[in-house]
Order: sequence, then structure tokens, then C-alpha cells
Amino acid sequence: MRMRPEEPVDLPEALADALEPLSLRAGREVFAEGEPAAALYLVAAGWVRLYRLSPKGREVTTLVLDPGELFGEEALEEEGRYAHHAEALTPARVLRLPRPGLLAAWRSAEVRRWLLERIVRRLHVAQDRYRERRYHEVLPRLAALLVEQMRPGLEGLEVPLSHEQMSHRLGTGRDTVTRALGALALRDLLEINYRRVVVLDPEAVRRLASGLGEDRE
Repeated sequence: MRMRPEEPVDLPEALADALEPLSLRAGREVFAEGEPAAALYLVAAGWVRLYRLSPKGREVTTLVLDPGELFGEEALEEEGRYAHHAEALTPARVLRLPRPGLLAAWRSAEVRRWLLERIVRRLHVAQDRYRERRYHEVLPRLAALLVEQMRPGLEGLEVPLSHEQMSHRLGTGRDTVTRALGALALRDLLEINYRRVVVLDPEAVRRLASGLGEDRE
């Protein structure tokens, strides 16, 4: 699984000693919707997804978080409870800030500014990804993900993501991703194998991904 390399996080001094590093395997739950918000989290490496359950019990991904993004900000509220489920979508490393340490650090103007900047950034990311889902078809977005994640493998350029992981990343249903991959396979652009995709025509996939810049409404 290719992920962004972990980079040192530029933390205010008042926060550095209070953070607890956690290494998570893919699928590991961080917290559940409705649980008391006991800590704030920062993604250091990998992807973390936030999701809710529909009335029929289906998982609906609301956001996939990249390194450097905060989640669990409900811990700032008095008696706050998490508004989403959170789990590691890939192997991930997160930094956990328990609520007592968070409240103590909150007294620092530097910490407040640092946290608020990242919460606002989260809102902007969520808005951008919503617009992307609203205005673009699945095929070009899927192609862009394939281009982003493909790397040399034993059979050529491979994307080691399952259909489910792709669906979470794109914010769409697994069946939709499977159909879209099948359509690309029929055009001989890729070959579908267990838990990975082999890109047969990377230039054609890149051209399809370039459609992200087009208004399709």
C-alpha cells in the first residue's frame, strides 16, 4: 500500500509532550459515533476515514483524512460526543491528544491558533471533496486515484487497493467502483486482480484523469 511518507509535524511546544503516538492496522476502529469524545487526533501517516451508518445500517463515508489533518474535534466541547465513526482505512499512524491535555494546552494562544487553523482547513477540505463528488463523474476520479497510487510491481504498474478502499476514498459505493473498473478493463486500460489493479495503458488512464478539470454538469 503506497501512502504519503510520514513527515515531522510542526507542533506547538505546549502540545508536543501531551501527544500519544498510535500505530493502527487497516480497519482498526479509532472511535465510534456517539462515544464520549475523550481525545483529539492528528493523522501522521496513512489514511483515516470518517463514516456514519445509514438507517439501514450501511456505512456511508463522509471524509477520508490525509496526513496532517485533525479529527475528533468534538473533544473541545464540554461533554462532547463523536459525530462519526473513525477507522484506519490503510495502515496508519495517528497522534492522540487526551482531553485533559487538550484543555490544558488550550490555554496557550499559540495552541488555539494552531488548532483552529487545522479545523478550518478540515472544513475547506470537506467542502472541496464534496464539490468534487458533486460535479465529477466516477470514471475520471477513479482514473485520478489510479494514477496517484500506481507503482511498479511484478506485473507492471500496480495499484494495491481493494475495491472497498477505492470506494471509501472516492466517496461512492463499492458496486459503482467495481462497475467503473470493469468498464476500464473492457477498454484494455487495466487488468483486475485480487486486491490490486494492473494498469496496462497508463497514458490512457492519465488522459481520462485529466477530465477532472472539466465541468460535467
